[in-house]
Amino acid sequence: MNIKTIIRQYTILLMVFLLSSPVLFAQAGFNDDRIMLQGFYWDCYRFGHTDRYPMVTTNTQNIEKFWYQILNEKVTDIKEAGFDLIWLPPPSKGSGMAGYGPTEYFSFDNMYGDDGLQTNLLVNLLNNGIEPIADIVINHRNGSVGWAGFRNPQWGTTTICSSDEAFYMDGSDVQNLDMSQRGDEEERPVPYCPEPTTYQYPVYRDLDHTKEIVRRDIVSYLARLKEMGYRGWRYDMVHGYHANKVAYYNQISQPTFSVGEYAWDKHDEARGWVWLSAANENQLTTASSVFDFTTWRTLKENKGNYDALYSYGLGIGLVGDNTDGQAWKNRAVTFLENHDTGWRCMEREENGRVVLDQEGTDSFSNGWEVEQGYAYILTHPGVPCVYWKHYFDWGDDLTQKLKGLINARKVTGVHAGSELNTQNNARSNGVYAARIVGSKGIIYMRLGGDDNAWQPYYSGYSDYLEYVAGNGWKVWVHLFDERLNHMVQQASANQSLPLP
Repeated sequence: MNIKTIIRQYTILLMVFLLSSPVLFAQAGFNDDRIMLQGFYWDCYRFGHTDRYPMVTTNTQNIEKFWYQILNEKVTDIKEAGFDLIWLPPPSKGSGMAGYGPTEYFSFDNMYGDDGLQTNLLVNLLNNGIEPIADIVINHRNGSVGWAGFRNPQWGTTTICSSDEAFYMDGSDVQNLDMSQRGDEEERPVPYCPEPTTYQYPVYRDLDHTKEIVRRDIVSYLARLKEMGYRGWRYDMVHGYHANKVAYYNQISQPTFSVGEYAWDKHDEARGWVWLSAANENQLTTASSVFDFTTWRTLKENKGNYDALYSYGLGIGLVGDNTDGQAWKNRAVTFLENHDTGWRCMEREENGRVVLDQEGTDSFSNGWEVEQGYAYILTHPGVPCVYWKHYFDWGDDLTQKLKGLINARKVTGVHAGSELNTQNNARSNGVYAARIVGSKGIIYMRLGGDDNAWQPYYSGYSDYLEYVAGNGWKVWVHLFDERLNHMVQQASANQSLPLP
């Protein structure tokens, strides 16, 4: 047994020992003041593979470099922007596009670069105070050989849910396999979902998380990722397995940040999933966050309709949800775009060559739409996530405005659980305005119109400065330390983080 194997086994034993601890926090508690960058987009897995993809539509230079190399060269820019977290693509070897069909969990050579490039990136991020968040794809898996030939780790067909399409479809090498050689049915997602079972994904093999071997190897996988330098998890397609499994994985692995991708149009179910994901039962402070698709959809469908943003005065989406008297906004991750939404190129084979087809359109156009969207999520409760293309590929003007918004959020200490006060006197003038209270100051912001429609003194506020403005929006700041209100302040840079 080599030294690396010994270290990994010791790490897993240590993580299991943590289960005996009386209090566990497998997620940042309330009032999280971090800001996340999505450090990839759908098409970027093609970088570095010029033999297969000689043309890549992007503004990022040098398509001959792998994505991990391009990311590594941007680490200083990411730090200077003020990002605390970076969500990275699936870290393991996979089939299909973008790595969402994992084949070998413990092989870290993938379409974004090899193991060495990935490790170098993680070390550089930590040295610059940026926490890497791994995309954890454990709802499903693809076979290394055939439909269900699982390697690294090696699993049998009893780890696949019994109703998986592999057991029924023509051409499958496990078609009509006896029920005794299959896993159990998809779990019942009670009490947070009315469906009889969790979601069956028709593309890859659905994993049976009730099997001990599956849970054991996933725990080992998360331990290995932490050993590499990852500090948190973005769980893919969490509507496909029970929330209590995320609670279990987080309880053992102790991420500093965790967020799940629940079915996009199921707001109430997503809220229930969050509750059942708590590492400590009935303690929302230990639950996973979830992507706030309701806020995304509301902003997308109400561009310029500022009245819709007032809702009941608490905010929109999960941020404005106070069901059962819980502060759900502390578990909301807000965003305007991700790798699955908006414009992207999908690939297909045609006469032995790769053809790229455009799919979808951007949710927000470059200009006032995307600016006002970020002016909202970067000043409001929740943990905001900025899309890579918006920050790096949509021009310096948008980049500078995003930096200004991030700076305003940081100098005021606005966080996921911040108090929000909408301004009804602005509503009567056809614009949206709000007051958001942070730990170090207050943000005042307006969407729509101009200063004649609303500015802070119309609501009786004073001693504030304009920090950043754009196309039909403006942000002002008041700091509790009165000595700092005479000029725009700059947030301090993150300090380096310990290496694993």
